[in-house]
Amino acid sequence: MSDFKKKWRDVFFVILFFWGISFAAFIINYSFNGALNSYGLLPRHVSHLSNIMFYPFIHGSWSHLIFNLTSFTLLALGVGVNGVARLINVILLCWLFGSISVWLFGRISYHVGLSGIIYGIWGYLLIYGLVLRSIMSLIITFLVLVYFSSMIWGVFPFNYLVSFESHLFGAIAGGFIGYFLGKKDREKLNCHYDQKP
Repeated sequence: MSDFKKKWRDVFFVILFFWGISFAAFIINYSFNGALNSYGLLPRHVSHLSNIMFYPFIHGSWSHLIFNLTSFTLLALGVGVNGVARLINVILLCWLFGSISVWLFGRISYHVGLSGIIYGIWGYLLIYGLVLRSIMSLIITFLVLVYFSSMIWGVFPFNYLVSFESHLFGAIAGGFIGYFLGKKDREKLNCHYDQKP
């Protein structure tokens, strides 16, 4: 198997993992009348801190589930251009830092859903391309900016039923990650060009 095929096979495996766990969690939650809702993230409650591992997979409706998974897939493919290791790192870092921020500063309400990670990847792709400034990264940033432009409104508290905190802190976390990884990759790119005869 070529490196190209292996890279995209691994990227799709990660994406399908999130689809599988999210669908399984939704079906269980639906079948047992919201039994998993208590695994949502409840800010500043120490007993719910461990729910950071679970709450992204819990969704309130079919439309919530499908919309999140579709957005996650498209954005994850943008990160996957740089390989599965980068995709996993970005997901985990956005997940960790975004979730901790929600737990520290969010409203006292159950926060559920994949949108925090989605906004993290969104923020990452926007900033990463601007910092790296390679042709491919700029194309991806442009496509994300155009296709997902309406996501900017999700970071504002317009709807109390929506966890804007997950969106906001996810995007901030992703932006910082995009900046630091973009800067690191830019330095590698410059070194590569400097070494050319």
